[in-house]
Amino acid sequence: MIIEVIASLLFVLTVYVVSTLWENRNLPPGPFPLPVLGNLLSVGFKQPYRDLANMTKKYGKLFRIQMGSRKVIVINSYDIAREALVAKAEDFAGRPHHFFGSIFGRNSTDLAFQTFSQRWITQHKIALTALRLAEDKANVASHVNELCDKFHSTKGNPFCPQDLVFRSCGNCQSSLVFGHENKLDDWEVDALIKAGQILAKSIAAANLIDTFPILKYFPFEAIKKARRAGEVRDEIFKRKFEEHVSTFQSDNMRDLIDAMLKGFRENSGGLLTEEHLISSASDVFFPGTETPSVVIIWLIFYAIKYPDVQARLHSQLDDVIGNTNRLPQLSDKRNLPYLDAFIGEVMRVVSETPLAAPHSTTRETSLAGFLIPRDTTVFINLWAIHHDSDRWEDPFCFRPERFLDEQGRLRLEGIMPFSSGKRSCPGESFARRTVFLYAARLLYGFQFESPPGAILPDEDDSEYGILLECKPFEVCAVARRNGNQPIHKKEP
Repeated sequence: MIIEVIASLLFVLTVYVVSTLWENRNLPPGPFPLPVLGNLLSVGFKQPYRDLANMTKKYGKLFRIQMGSRKVIVINSYDIAREALVAKAEDFAGRPHHFFGSIFGRNSTDLAFQTFSQRWITQHKIALTALRLAEDKANVASHVNELCDKFHSTKGNPFCPQDLVFRSCGNCQSSLVFGHENKLDDWEVDALIKAGQILAKSIAAANLIDTFPILKYFPFEAIKKARRAGEVRDEIFKRKFEEHVSTFQSDNMRDLIDAMLKGFRENSGGLLTEEHLISSASDVFFPGTETPSVVIIWLIFYAIKYPDVQARLHSQLDDVIGNTNRLPQLSDKRNLPYLDAFIGEVMRVVSETPLAAPHSTTRETSLAGFLIPRDTTVFINLWAIHHDSDRWEDPFCFRPERFLDEQGRLRLEGIMPFSSGKRSCPGESFARRTVFLYAARLLYGFQFESPPGAILPDEDDSEYGILLECKPFEVCAVARRNGNQPIHKKEP
C-alpha cells in the first residue's frame, strides 16, 4: 500500500514537473514554482519590489515568477519597459483582475483598474480632455500659499507636516474636480483622504487574495475597511455628481466634472454611462491627492537630510526670484533646473510607486525576444528600474546633479515615476506642475531642519502600499522671508 502511494505521488510530481517545464519553455527564465504556492515564498509582502530586484542577479532583467497558478512576467529594465509600454503599447495595455481594484474601481467602471477596450479608450480620451479644460480651476498657487501660511504659523517650532500636506493637496484636488461652487467641506476632504490611504494599504495586501481567490470569502478586516471606504467615497462623489448634473451649463465649465459631462454628452458614442464619469472623477482625485502629497513630504525629508542640497536650492531660488517682490511661478521652471533635478532625484531614489499597477497582455506578443502569451500578468518594477546599476552610477547615492549636463541644463532621462505609454497616469502633467510649485514656494520661503535631537526615519523602513510613504517625522520650518522679502541676508 505504501509503495503504491509513493509511486502515485512520484507520478503526480513527474507530471507536474514535466508540464511546468513545457509550459515555460518559451517564457523568460525564472525560479521553478512550487505546487499551489508557486514562488510566493521568494517574494515578501513588506518590500516585494526589492525582492524582485534582487532576483535579477540570477535571472536577468526580465524574468517570470508564479503567484499561485498565475504566471507573472517581471520587467526590471528601463529599455525593456519602454519596449513593452511604448513600442508595443496596446499589447501590454490590459489589466489583470484585481480584488481591491474591483472595490475601488466601482465594478470596473474606472480608468485605473479597467482593462483595455474601446470603452476604456473613449473614457480615457474624455478624461484627458477634461483635465486640460479644467486644470486652471484648481488654483494650485492659492493652496500652496495657504500651506505656507500654516507652516509660518508654527513659528519655527517642531510639527509633523504629513496631515497639513495631505489636506492641502486634497483641497487642491477638490477645487479641480468639484470647482469652487461645489467644493468639498473639510470633513469630506478628510474622509476621502482616509479612504485613499485605505486603498493604498489594501492594494499592497491584494496579491495574496488575487493569488488565492477563495480568501475573499474570509472576513478579513482589510476587506471590511476597503468596502466601508468605498461606500464613503461613493456617497460623496455620487452626491456631488448629481449636483453638477442638475446645474450643468455647456457654456460654463466650472470644473473637471463639468468638462467630463460635456465630453460624455458630445463624444461618448453610447459606450459610457454616468457611472464611468463618476469613476473617472474619483480616479483623478485620489492619485492627484496621494501622489503629490507623498512626493512633497519626501522632498522635505531629503531637504533636511542633505542640507548642502537644500542650501544650493535656496541659492538658485534666490538668484532667480531674488527680491522681486513676488513668489516663484511655473514660468520660472526653465530657470530652476537644479530644483527640477532635485524633484527628479527624489522620485528616482524613492520610487514612490515602486511597483506600478500590474499590466496584462491583450494578445500573444513578444518581449526582449521571448514569447509572451495573451492574458499574462506583467509587473513593471519601477524601483528596480530606478536603481539599476547598469544605468545609474551609484544608484543608492542621492545626487540631483546626475540630471544636469555640464552646462547645468536639465536632462531628466531614465525615470518613469508615472509609468509610460497608454496606461501612464493621465494626470502626470498636472501632478508635475503641482509638485514643482509646492516645492518652489516651500523652499523659497523656508529652511527645513530636524528638531534638536530628532532623527529622521530610515528610508528602508517606509510604509508600502501602492505608494511608498515616509514614516511620520517632525520638522522645524524656519522662515527665510517676511512675505516675499528675505529675513536673512544671502550668504556669500
